[in-house]
Amino acid sequence: MARNSVAIHEDILRHLWSNQYLDAGSLTTLDGRRLKVISPGVLNRGGGPDFRDGVIILDGQTFRGDIEFHRTIDDWNIHLHNTDPKYNSVILHVVLHGSPGAEVTTSASGRPIPALVIDEFLSSPLEKIIEHAMRDEHFSRSAPLRCLPYNDAVGTDILERWIQRLYEERIKEKAVHMFGRLVDIIDEQLRGVSEPDEKYNACHEEENPDEIPAPETDIDEEKLRRAEAWEQLLYEGFMDGLGYSKNRIQFVTLAHRVSVQRLKHLFAATELTDLELEAILFRVSGLLPEIHSTRDQQSKIRLHQLRTAWKNLIDGAEMAPLRSLESMHAAEWVFSPTRPANFPTSRIAAASVLLGRILYRQQLPHIITIMNSAHSSPENKLEHLLSLLTIDENQFWSFHYSFTDSSPRRHVLLGDARKHDIVVNTILPLCSLCAFVFKIESMNKHILTVASAIPLLENNFITRRMEKQLLKGRLRLRSAFQQQGIIQLYKRYCVAGRCSECEVGKVVLQK
Repeated sequence: MARNSVAIHEDILRHLWSNQYLDAGSLTTLDGRRLKVISPGVLNRGGGPDFRDGVIILDGQTFRGDIEFHRTIDDWNIHLHNTDPKYNSVILHVVLHGSPGAEVTTSASGRPIPALVIDEFLSSPLEKIIEHAMRDEHFSRSAPLRCLPYNDAVGTDILERWIQRLYEERIKEKAVHMFGRLVDIIDEQLRGVSEPDEKYNACHEEENPDEIPAPETDIDEEKLRRAEAWEQLLYEGFMDGLGYSKNRIQFVTLAHRVSVQRLKHLFAATELTDLELEAILFRVSGLLPEIHSTRDQQSKIRLHQLRTAWKNLIDGAEMAPLRSLESMHAAEWVFSPTRPANFPTSRIAAASVLLGRILYRQQLPHIITIMNSAHSSPENKLEHLLSLLTIDENQFWSFHYSFTDSSPRRHVLLGDARKHDIVVNTILPLCSLCAFVFKIESMNKHILTVASAIPLLENNFITRRMEKQLLKGRLRLRSAFQQQGIIQLYKRYCVAGRCSECEVGKVVLQK
């Protein structure tokens, strides 16, 4: 292969990785481990690693995390990733070419990162792949849906039924992901591991559903009933929702380090206050600054309260495990470009309240009771679920998004849009998993009715495109479950070219 190929723009290389133009059956890392790519991850256009939420298997062990792509292996150090904590979550370094005598890829935390040199595993000559990549990139951005000229013939009744089935398919996928994580949590708790390895980073919806096995419940039923495991699963789901798009991995990592099991073990006889939980989360997150770092007087007071709470908590020999918790680095968190309401500081404050409810207020049993009630309307159920996520006014955080400056207007820590998103992406899939594991047959019916009562979530490129090219005003999206169904249709059928399996495609192809 010509060495001048290293001049290829990295966007082309990222496209190469996204579309996996590789001989998948023979991948081997530089240190000799067999590699299988389950999900290449989601392209990240912001700061940090190139791909978020990738899933790989190395010598039979599954890892979830970020993936970084370079032209040569030396670029890792040239770009100073070896000293940047934002890249501590990388599980695989992908490069086009190797370099004789190149140093081992190492994270800022000192962890060696496996490297894959792909030039020897390309499925076609590089020139052909570049040609395909450029064509695919243009097509993905500009080409209309394949059925666009013909789908006027598809009736709204077919669309409505198909979208509902797609929502049910989507929530099942989410429940399957949750089950896999639940099994991991149970294993960690039984082994006494309170800080999971990087391989347990959150795995999201962008994975290939063909690679996702159906839940297997051969795990001992008594183990499946471990309340702490389900509480940790709910906690991680809440944290995932609080992280939104920019800080999702960071929040889940924080939930791993400050786990339900660890807190219950260390404070078995004590109920921690919201302030104490806030102090722990901020200390471990790396986002608890020195008091002198801010000029805002109210921030100085709050920082003093948090630092005093932390000091009081770690006093005593029995608190050594808490003192030894490895803190994250402040540089791992993304503040820009995000709206102030999504700042991780404000979200961590909200997380401390939700964590306290999981630990001491039987949050999960409340959710199941609400969802499975036969005598409550979907609207009432939704109202009760949202109340579990409602956070009271806070003297400091209702007027601050960070420790830097005050906000002139009062604001809520968790707005309706974020609460609805958590219900859609965490609570309902978790209820679906409970229904499956514990054979609560009535639950799935309630899940669908509650989903129908949730108003539309934030619009995005996919929903706008599908409304314009498929629905065309004939069917107006009215609820979040319809949005979820449309997203499932686009990602799992339209993009994948599975037109013959789509109810719209079946009508179109017949004609």
